Amino acid sequence: MSTDRREFLGTLLAAGALPLVGRTDGRTDGQTTTARPPDRLNARRADWDVSWTDKVTGKHRAVFDNLEMSMGLGLLRPLLWMKDYADVYAAPASDMSAVVVLRHNAIWMIMNDEFWSHHNIGAVTKINDPKTKLPIKRNPVLGSNVIGLPPELADDGLRKVLAAATVLACNLAFTLDVVEKVKADLKLDDAKAYEMAKAHIVPGVILQPSGVFATLRAQEAGCHYILATEA
Repeated sequence: MSTDRREFLGTLLAAGALPLVGRTDGRTDGQTTTARPPDRLNARRADWDVSWTDKVTGKHRAVFDNLEMSMGLGLLRPLLWMKDYADVYAAPASDMSAVVVLRHNAIWMIMNDEFWSHHNIGAVTKINDPKTKLPIKRNPVLGSNVIGLPPELADDGLRKVLAAATVLACNLAFTLDVVEKVKADLKLDDAKAYEMAKAHIVPGVILQPSGVFATLRAQEAGCHYILATEA
């Protein structure tokens, strides 16, 4: 199943909107029943942190939607946006509210170096270390960059963005990709795999029910939408 379709189906399941096609549960009137969403997608929904919306108070507001890793290029765009406004309008940092959403295949960027190394995420994402030419053993948006951009611009991109913006992550992609990887590698159940994976999220990243929720909520808070990376 493609990632697009998986995320779409996951959204419907989590919303309780997707019927289990063909299931009648013994009914003879031909009607189908609606399947309950899987617990692993429905759990931990009572305490989502949406307090970040209170911090979106700048005169200039934008949400940067990242669907792919793109070697971290999507993380540079909010930093460049803030720099451009400072250069052109002398806008102070307090006037700039940037929200960065990491969803779809960009979800791997939220995991720390230990996770990348232990679960061989370089092979999953097809990102090689330029020195060894082998799958990279760390998160390429933490520490020195691997894409040949000036270090002052691109090194430690995720931490730079965390220091200057709100960074949100899609729980659906996290559950369907990251947690499933932990389950497969360590043979854990849903709950244990979720908690183990969550413990390896880079500090400062805020999980949201979905990337769609995060992006639209940021727009409701007054952010202009920017597609930072294409699918």
